[in-house]
Amino acid sequence: MNSTSSISANVNNIPILNGTNFKKWKEQDIIVLKCMDLDYALRDDRPPNLTSASTTEQRSTMEKWELSNHMSLMIMKHLILEAIRGAIPEETRAKTFLD
Repeated sequence: MNSTSSISANVNNIPILNGTNFKKWKEQDIIVLKCMDLDYALRDDRPPNLTSASTTEQRSTMEKWELSNHMSLMIMKHLILEAIRGAIPEETRAKTFLD
């Protein structure tokens, strides 16, 4: 698990998306999320919904995906210039948001 200072240092290396630097922002975002082991939701689709018959492994996979998705979205949204945030459609999946 990453320490708070490590997370902060990594995130601070990503440029703020300002509308003209999407390619660089996306590249840096993916690198940092990968280094922080938070890129799972960017690589893999959401697992099927859990049921009462779901295995421990399926529950663990869903938990990992949800954490990755939530943290990735939080970090990406934080790194968008406030003036353009409203122009970006709301999205609940990090992979779709990044696309």
